[in-house]
Amino acid sequence: MSKPRIYEVYLVYVDQDKCDGCGECVIFCPVNVFDLTHKAFPVRARDCLGCRTCEAVCKPEAVIITEI
Repeated sequence: MSKPRIYEVYLVYVDQDKCDGCGECVIFCPVNVFDLTHKAFPVRARDCLGCRTCEAVCKPEAVIITEI
């Protein structure tokens, strides 16, 4: 019998009022969750690994990752 897999799902939120459009989250996200026009937007949130690198590099603290 195989070991059950555990799937983690994350909610990726960008506060558009705080986002300054620097693009650091786009650059550092290892799975390309974000796209950037004028501000960051999580277009591939279901791919999020939960590493929280985007939160760490976001100086205005606009990116919030929550495990659901």
